[in-house]
Amino acid sequence: MNTDGNPLARGGDAAPVLTIAPEELTWALNSRDPLGECSHWLNIESGTILSLIGPDAADETDEDPRDDDRWLFIEPIESSEAFRVMEDFADQCGDDRLARALGQALQQRKPFRRFKEVPAAHPAQRETWFAFERQAMEVIARRWCEDHGISPRWTARPNRPTPRAASDRRGPLVAAPPCARSSPGS
Repeated sequence: MNTDGNPLARGGDAAPVLTIAPEELTWALNSRDPLGECSHWLNIESGTILSLIGPDAADETDEDPRDDDRWLFIEPIESSEAFRVMEDFADQCGDDRLARALGQALQQRKPFRRFKEVPAAHPAQRETWFAFERQAMEVIARRWCEDHGISPRWTARPNRPTPRAASDRRGPLVAAPPCARSSPGS
């Protein structure tokens, strides 16, 4: 960090400020693809995110980010980080009955799916979960940017729908991205 509170780039200079849509970055960070047919890239000049979905996607795009230094690969977070987000929500939800149900869901087979079923059955807490997840994912996304020498400026990008990503301070999951998503016990 420099004296302004902004992260430093790799060379020790102030990190470039880049305008990024947080929903797009958090979605990309949550998109785990066991088949290797989905990848996401951040343009370090414009802040746009390119999603390549499908085995031939790189061949069908105008730019191939794999061969261009302007593009930074977005490595998805580990499923264990997403699991911790769910654990944190269960610990902090403020409703003992809901916390027990969430904790039990996390102990069952396919904990990611079971966890998502619980807020769906508690409409009053459903939006609380989404807000918690959104905030946690923004923290994770900011940390990812800083780890890559970028000082993010968040902005909404209208007319670019992205799935709502599940998250927490330390990790997220995803609400079914268009590419395959895999996590232990899903």
